[in-house]
Amino acid sequence: MKKNNEIKIPLDVIFLLACGVMMFVLGIVLLFVARGFFPHYQHGIYGLFLIICGLHLQILGKTPVRHTLRTWPVLAFGIIVTIIGLVSIFVPGILGDIPKILVIILYGAGGILLLLNIFLSNDMYQLWKTHGKKVYTHLIYRYATVYIFTSFIGITTIIQIFLPEIIHIELFAAFFLLFSINLFYLAYNLQKPGQISTESTIPISHSCMSLRTVMEMQYGFFMLVSGSLLVLKSIGLIPFAYGAQMGTLVLLLGVQALVVGDMLTLQFDRNWLIILIGIIFVSFGTITIIVPDIFIIYLALFISLFNIMGGFYLLYRLLKPRSKSEKEVYKPEGNDILILIFLVLLAILTGILMILIGISLLIFDQIPVLNFAIILAFFGLTLFVLFYVRSIAEKKQLIG
Repeated sequence: MKKNNEIKIPLDVIFLLACGVMMFVLGIVLLFVARGFFPHYQHGIYGLFLIICGLHLQILGKTPVRHTLRTWPVLAFGIIVTIIGLVSIFVPGILGDIPKILVIILYGAGGILLLLNIFLSNDMYQLWKTHGKKVYTHLIYRYATVYIFTSFIGITTIIQIFLPEIIHIELFAAFFLLFSINLFYLAYNLQKPGQISTESTIPISHSCMSLRTVMEMQYGFFMLVSGSLLVLKSIGLIPFAYGAQMGTLVLLLGVQALVVGDMLTLQFDRNWLIILIGIIFVSFGTITIIVPDIFIIYLALFISLFNIMGGFYLLYRLLKPRSKSEKEVYKPEGNDILILIFLVLLAILTGILMILIGISLLIFDQIPVLNFAIILAFFGLTLFVLFYVRSIAEKKQLIG
């Protein structure tokens, strides 16, 4: 679907907006937790932090040490962090203190290193020389405050491990609310016309993989990890947080809508309506990760219908008759024909599996967990094969 009405918002602004929404919702939920309205899922919070960091690495290509290119090593590191975050959310306590240790390293040490990098970076020195002290000072304030808040996430995690009784939940809630305000302020300033950002001097994107493929790939990991863990759940080896799992999927849908304007197989113009829908999805996903069972019935119904709709829409796009104006001038031959046929078959299989997953969620109590787990894992593997074949077709310029 061609996108004609895209709103031009810098990628770092969009991601700051998503993170600000997550931190704001986290702060509000913790205020209700402190008042005793409902319990919270601590493993979900640390898993959420890791997913944020993993997506940050994959989408923007920024390491905890410095801004860099979105290269294969950075992408691989981000994938590993994201997968650890998924596992820690889905299975309470399975990784022990590993998620907390990673949060301490990535947020605590990473935030301090990024803060030091502001003062030591040659890029900031060049901005000082080019645009003057006023711009330099404003940039220092904008980024330094974010990095200070980031490092405090790691510091409070250390305190929570060794001295949990000295910090009350209300303080955590106030901290995350202040952090969200700071993130919104930074996003607003970066979006203002004529504003200068350190990102403008540092390339954040690299051609190792398109941004759309990066976002689609998250569903492959989600389905593969979910399916594998549910196999262990079906034989009684591990517990499983179904509500947090569905909340994570809704969160990923929201981030995808904000970043590229897509939601699973559905493609839209990234206009203000889609941005609003993305914010709503991110909000509900965050709530359900922190308080897993609060919307579980409604989320299961929504996700099932969303998958069924997305599957049928994909099949419709693949199988509908094409008009003459849509037909390609170039006619593939030999191996190129086989690649395109294989690509279409994989896409059809993807649509069918999405419909099966949606139907399985509607009748979840009537099917064995193992069968559902196998469908999820197979769907994840199918997505990765589809991405690989599609990348070959794109390199050969068989598709756009």
